[in-house]
Amino acid sequence: MPNPNVTPLAQDFTVAARVPDPKRYFFHDPNLARLDDGTLIVAAPLWGLKGADAGRSLRMVRSSDGGATWTDLPTLPYEEGRPFVVDGRLLMFVQKRTHRDFQIVTSEDRGETWSEPRTVIEGPLWNISTAQVVRPDALYWAMDHDSAGIDYKGKVMVRWDRARSALDPGAWSISNIVPLPELPAALTRGLYPPDDRAKLHRGSPSPFVWLEPNTVEVGGRIRVFVRSVIDNYATANLAAVLDYDEATNKLRFTQFAAWPGGQCKFLVIDDQTHRMYWMLSNLATNSQDILGWGDRIRETGFTGGPGNERRWLFLHYSIDCLNWFPAGCVARWPDGVLRSFMYPSAAIDGEDLVILSRTSHDAANQHDADLCTIHRVRNFRSLAMDLRSGGLAD
Repeated sequence: MPNPNVTPLAQDFTVAARVPDPKRYFFHDPNLARLDDGTLIVAAPLWGLKGADAGRSLRMVRSSDGGATWTDLPTLPYEEGRPFVVDGRLLMFVQKRTHRDFQIVTSEDRGETWSEPRTVIEGPLWNISTAQVVRPDALYWAMDHDSAGIDYKGKVMVRWDRARSALDPGAWSISNIVPLPELPAALTRGLYPPDDRAKLHRGSPSPFVWLEPNTVEVGGRIRVFVRSVIDNYATANLAAVLDYDEATNKLRFTQFAAWPGGQCKFLVIDDQTHRMYWMLSNLATNSQDILGWGDRIRETGFTGGPGNERRWLFLHYSIDCLNWFPAGCVARWPDGVLRSFMYPSAAIDGEDLVILSRTSHDAANQHDADLCTIHRVRNFRSLAMDLRSGGLAD
């Protein structure tokens, strides 16, 4: 039997969408949704590269055969789009301008046409393909909240009262704003201080950025797990953890926790029927440049520190959504750090896991993706050991 940590589980892929010209455009944060009839919908923000004199739009594609082939749908006039399905209905979080207002649209014809956007919450909110908690009475989704013009600085919990229409602003509410926590000195070596970016190409101006929160129900509690970019990726594999109190509508920072691939965007999948969690993330090989790649990697146009490597996309599993076991490598680019399989989105499709990757193949660097690729991990649950046997509870 092939070793899934050596032989990728889903290296073969189909292309759902590609940019018109990788020298002018890139895909920002594509998102995948599965309808109840098995139809797959991808919303892929298509952005012009800096200096390319190209605009922004939302590319929409659809597959009726499990992702083998894709059909273009009408492009939409939005900078962001995150489709999701509740009670069999296709909805989408959209933004005419990224990081500005929480807007909702709906479709009754499998994404062929959409309603006019309805602003249900005003304010500098943003998120992409991350986990949501859907309960009979409400949907919960933690969001990034900008503060004083600084993207991602705060976190809030957004709640939709499902007794009311998703297009009704009165059905939506937000919690308190949780500010960026203080970064403990022991979690960083300060290899890339804010006043010294000479060693980086397009490095982050901040020593700590948290963004793209996943919202998950664990043991009856709603928890939030947040990507943490520390010292320009030099401190890898950590996430920030928040806890939400439904009774008081209060969100609070709880701790930092070990998290494989926590330095890049990750996705948690709540496999409720099997009482399991699955997680997709990028693992890095040389986050603190112990191997001396610095000068060479910067000259290639690689963005950020060496820990911003995105060529290894891995699948993990857990029973407490905190301690993760490796299931295997989904896909990889062993031949160059400028290529990537990243920003995963996914949906459970029967016994398989269908994964959307924002993929750099012919792009200038590992960030500015030129493809949306689809990967299918067949019988994905067979990759997990039984972690409950021998425990203290059923």
